[in-house]
Amino acid sequence: MNGMQERLNYFAYGSNLHPARLEARIGRCQFQGIALLEQAELHFHKVGIDASGKCDIKIQDSTAGGVWGAVYQITTEQKMELDRFESLGQGYEIREVDVLTHEQSLIRVFTYQAMTAFIDPALQPFDWYHELVLQGARFHGFPAGYLTRLQLIKRLTDSNAERITVAQEILRTIEEYRDRGTD
Repeated sequence: MNGMQERLNYFAYGSNLHPARLEARIGRCQFQGIALLEQAELHFHKVGIDASGKCDIKIQDSTAGGVWGAVYQITTEQKMELDRFESLGQGYEIREVDVLTHEQSLIRVFTYQAMTAFIDPALQPFDWYHELVLQGARFHGFPAGYLTRLQLIKRLTDSNAERITVAQEILRTIEEYRDRGTD
């Protein structure tokens, strides 16, 4: 490719929504805009390594309200790093879908979808994980109705002090990102 890295469009809809979170994992990436995955629903039923619920998209019929997300352009190297964070093949698999941009055009993206063996409808997210998703949704200015649905998700209080400390640090970087403004 003559030194040029192929760029891929990644659709983030869960804990990677906020650029501070995503960039902490894979480095600087180019935000393309927000988009809607139509005929899909957001669920917190993917079994996490910590046994709590993580985000997943469930593609359904036309009655589903859709899942809002952020499209980021990333390199193939960054995708390999993200695959590692997302436990590709051991929890999530790659799904290519078309999402609808604000300009009403469809663009092809890749995203992560839970593998059937890693879905448990009884799961709930930890409060800090839910907050990561909610902060990302707010940052991108998702529609009020979507934010309300997110806020109504039942969540668990995490009792693991180490996880809480790590989560608080991530949320602090999100706060600092917001305070410094975007460049």
